[in-house]
Amino acid sequence: MHLNKYSEVVERLENEEFEQVELGAEVYQQLLAIYLYQNKLADAKLLWMRVPANLRDDKELIQLNLLNIALQNNNYADFFKHIKYEWSERVKSPVEDLLNKQREELFKLMGSAYMSIYQHNLLELSLMSEDELKHACAALNWTEELDGDRVILKPKVQEAPPARGNDDQLLKLTEFVTFLEN
Repeated sequence: MHLNKYSEVVERLENEEFEQVELGAEVYQQLLAIYLYQNKLADAKLLWMRVPANLRDDKELIQLNLLNIALQNNNYADFFKHIKYEWSERVKSPVEDLLNKQREELFKLMGSAYMSIYQHNLLELSLMSEDELKHACAALNWTEELDGDRVILKPKVQEAPPARGNDDQLLKLTEFVTFLEN
C-alpha cells in the first residue's frame, strides 16, 4: 500500500478546512480516516481537537477518534474492536486500507516475536473469524499443530537477518518490549 494513495484528497480536504468557515462532519471524517491510514496520529489528534463541538457527537467521528486512541496506545485489541463498525462510503476505503495495514503489521510482529501462538489467542487479539485467520495464516505459510483440542500456529521460520549494529538491535528490542508491555 502506498501512503501517497490519498495525498490529493488530503490536500483538497485540508484546503477546504482552511478556506471555509462552516464544514460538515463529512470533511472531518474523511480527513481523520486518511490521517489514520497514513499513520499521522498526531495530525489526527489535532484534527479531532479542531472539530467543532456541535460535530463531536457524530458517531462516525467518535469511532474514528477511538481508532486513533487505540493506535496511539498500540492497543491492537481495542483497534480491532473499534474498527468493526458500519462505515459510510466516504471513509470505507481508507478504513479498509487501514485495517489491512494493521493486520499485516500484527502478523509481521507476531511472526517475528513468537515461535508459536495459540490460535484462540490470535483470534482474540485480532477479532478475526476463524476462517479469516486460517486464510491469513495460509497466505503467510504458517503451520498448524494440535495441542490436545487447541490449535497452535507456528509462523514460517525466517532467515536470520544479517548482523546489524548495536543501535539497530537496541531499537528492535525496545520495540518488542514496548509491544509486550502494551
